[in-house]
Amino acid sequence: MSVIRIGAIDDDRMLLGGLRSWLAPITDVDLVLVSTTVAGYLTEVDPAAVPQVVLLDLNLRDNSVPAENVARVLATGAQVLVVSTIPDADGVLATIEAGASGYVTKDQDLEVLVQAIRDVVAGGLVVSPELAFVLSRDSRPHRPRLSAQERAVLTAYASGATLAAAARRAGVAYGTAREYLERVKRKYAEAGRPAHTKLDLADRVREDRLELHGLGEPGS
Repeated sequence: MSVIRIGAIDDDRMLLGGLRSWLAPITDVDLVLVSTTVAGYLTEVDPAAVPQVVLLDLNLRDNSVPAENVARVLATGAQVLVVSTIPDADGVLATIEAGASGYVTKDQDLEVLVQAIRDVVAGGLVVSPELAFVLSRDSRPHRPRLSAQERAVLTAYASGATLAAAARRAGVAYGTAREYLERVKRKYAEAGRPAHTKLDLADRVREDRLELHGLGEPGS
């Protein structure tokens, strides 16, 4: 059985101590590094044994920027799972866009956290109910409001499917799928992020993390 190396960055020293105790009985997870700041983590991390996943507190007391913290940890070769007790929708969205592999709240059971760690190592994206809620209500001007069916056609088409196949996956007629795709292109153009080609659309899906979910309130 392979053991997952993890790190934790949190300015709550009591929580870090508790985390060691809580994880001790888990045989496939090894907490190899803890730090109260990202700067401390960068100083202490062993390049030859970088944690596979780092649990990163969303808002650290040093007033460091959450998205920048994610980027700095990712640069070491670790994946990032953001954890927090404070609801901060903008901060959560920024960390996901910066490349974090998910977000969980600190009130979750240990089993939920450990499974999230395993999912990240397996290449998955952890969409907790809290993250799903935040994503579904993201209405910033630069992110177009897409209906569920528009998003379904877009993600299928941008992943490499033909428009006919995307239509089948979304459960709509070919002509309807084509209309949805044109609407999506218009919405991105109006948001100042034009997407003329299939490659452009794939970029928008990746940038907006649309592969995370089929979420969002219906919109026109």
